[in-house]
This record gives sequence, C-alpha cells and structure tokens, in this order.
Amino acid sequence: MNKPEPRQIFSGAQGLLKRTADAGGAALRNAQDAGGRVWRKATGEPDEAGHRSRVLTIFGGGILAVVAALFILSRLGGETATHTPVDTAQAVTVVVTQTRTVQPVVTLNGEARPVRDIQVAAPASGVRILQLLVDEGDMVRAGQPMARLDSSLAQAQLRAAQASVAEAQSAAVRARGEYDRAESIRDSGALSAEAIEQRRTAAIAADARLAAARAQLQEVNARLGGGFVRAPAAGLVIDRTAEVGRLVDGQVLFRIAADNRLEVAAQVAESDALALQDGQTASFVLVDGSSVDGVLRRAPASIDSRTRTGEALFSLPQGTRVRAGMYLRGRVELPAREVLAIPQSSVLFEGDQAFVYRLDQENQARRTQVTLGVRDGDWVEIASGLELNQRIVGSGAAFLQDGERVRPITAEQPSTAEPSADLRGREG
Repeated sequence: MNKPEPRQIFSGAQGLLKRTADAGGAALRNAQDAGGRVWRKATGEPDEAGHRSRVLTIFGGGILAVVAALFILSRLGGETATHTPVDTAQAVTVVVTQTRTVQPVVTLNGEARPVRDIQVAAPASGVRILQLLVDEGDMVRAGQPMARLDSSLAQAQLRAAQASVAEAQSAAVRARGEYDRAESIRDSGALSAEAIEQRRTAAIAADARLAAARAQLQEVNARLGGGFVRAPAAGLVIDRTAEVGRLVDGQVLFRIAADNRLEVAAQVAESDALALQDGQTASFVLVDGSSVDGVLRRAPASIDSRTRTGEALFSLPQGTRVRAGMYLRGRVELPAREVLAIPQSSVLFEGDQAFVYRLDQENQARRTQVTLGVRDGDWVEIASGLELNQRIVGSGAAFLQDGERVRPITAEQPSTAEPSADLRGREG
C-alpha cells in the first residue's frame, strides 16, 4: 500500500472533519425535534405516573440519538483513515569511506643537553681551592685555568719526586761508570767475566730506577697542574660546584659544554621511530614561544619496554637562546601521502581493538575490525579492514549490535580541502 502524500492527507482530514460536523449537527437536530414532539404530546396527560413515563421516554430517545450520532461519526472516520506504519529501526548517520591527503607529523618532547658534556675535577686530592677564576656562563679555551689550588702539599711531593730523580740519576751514572771501566779491562784478566756481568746488571737496574723516578715526577707535575684546575677542552661552563676554601677529593668541580654545542634528546613514540630519517629537520618551541630548528643526528637506537618510547637526538645550531636543561616541544613533518580515512567519531574500541559498523545492502550494521594509522584532525587513517567507498555508521554507533537493522541518515562529510596541522602519531 503506497503511503499518501502530505497534501493528500491534509485534504482528506479537512473533508473528514467537515462531514463529521455536518452529520453530528443533523443527528442532534433530529434528536431535539423528536424530544420536543414527545414532550408536547406527553404534557397533555395530567396523572403523575404518565408524566414519569413520558420523561423516561424522552431520556431514552436522547440516548439513542447520541448513540446514532457516534456510530455515524465512527463510520465516516473509518472510511477515510490512513494507517501509516512506524519504522522502529535506530536512526544513524552514514559516512562513505574516502581517500585523503595527509601530512603525518611526529610530536617530540625532550631536554636540551650538551653534545659533549665534559666534567672537570681537581688534578690533586686533599687540597683546598684558593681562588675561582671562571663562573657559569663563561667561555673557556683548552688549558685555561679555572681555579687556583693550595698546592703546598703538592709542591712538597713535587720536590720529593725531584730529589728521587736526582738520586736515581746519580746512582745510574755511578753504575754506568763502573761497568764501563770493567768492560775496558776485560782482556787483561783483572776481573772475572762474572764480575763484569754483575756491573752491567747494576748499571741497567740504576737506569730503570732513574726512569721510574722521572715517571713519578711527571705524575706529580700532572696532578699538580701548576697549582690550577684547567679546562680540558674549549666550551661553555654550564655548571660550577667549586667553592673557595673547599677541600677537593676527586669530585666534579665544573661542567663544560664542549664547543658550546647543544642537542635535544627527544622522546619518540614506538610507532613513529621507524618514520624518522637522519638529516630530517624538526621545529622546537621554547617556553617564550620562539622556535629553533634542529637536525636529526641519531634516530632511536632502542625502545624502552615500559614507556614504549625511544630517544632521538637533534643537533641545534650554535648561538641560539636554548640553554642546557630546557624542556622543549617539537614536531617533524613527514612527506604527504594519500590514505583511506574516516571520521574519528565512527571508530569504537573494545580493549585495544578498534572496530566500526559497516552497512550492507539491507542496512544491517556489521561489526568490522580495523587497524588505525595516523590521525589528521577529525580524521583517522584506516590501515586495514575497510575498502574505498564503503558505507559505515557515523554517529549513533555506540548502542548498536552486530547484525542490527538501522535507518540511515546521510551525514555531512567533514571538509577534506586542507590537511590539519594537528596531526598526532599512530594509534596503538
């Protein structure tokens, strides 16, 4: 049975109301006339019993007239009424899968740190710091004194080492002279071959003791450093723990960023680690809103099993406003590509598994598992599970069951003109 058009329904309703009003009015007028005739006829009898009989007759006639009017109205309405079936299926919006150009962006978070972090300690132990010659933020050159030490004890050790060298040198000269004399009279027979060999051995031992004394003197000189803590390389002093009057015993006194070169150690999600290539440029934002570019020096070499992230190193240019220890946020834009994408509102999750409801030809919702890729604004890439130009449920999918029949409503597709700049990493 074809459903009537709205204009036909409206016209039919107007006619029904008019016919109903006319029939009701005629029935009431007939009942009124009949009641009047009965009353006039009945009023001619003077006795009380007859009067009661006439009243009952009038009342019964009125009831019959009303029943007749209601019957006529019900028949008129029943002949023209139209029964419209009600669709009880859930209404859902429908989205058609399509391709979209996206430019994936890898988000980065990390700390700025020196490429070479040099830690400087005192060359001698058990001595005090007499004077500080540099402070944090100063540039130093290789070998430059950074602090002056109280080298009284070291100087005594140096003098003792020098005396040991002089003594060993004297003993070596004497032993070498005795051996030379013995060797010169070997053919005369004045000394036995054994005695000559003993003098040669003594000369060799004296030379060895002299070499040991000289090495000890060099060690003392190296530890003393001329009484100063010196910079082993040129760079920027980024930390100082040395204090005047403090005893030093091998602890770190200064930290130097060699050549004042910094890098960002950024944490990268496991799903994005393989997308990074050496030499890619990343843009980092400082706390004041300014930005600086870095170049990928090393992609993540390993992934942390707990956080599922890896550390990527981005070299920063010299002379920027970045300071060691700053926390930076950045992004790397990957090459644009065409992907199959759907609105994120269509994707549901059960645990770690993503799924959508796909509509078949009978408008039945079929649960379909999908693998997600990159996100681009309100869109998400479908790596597997769907094909191009398939119908899926947009909004209203949260309460559906697999195989349930739905009532589709065409949804307005989100704009695909411009790729979104807020691109998140891959979905796990």
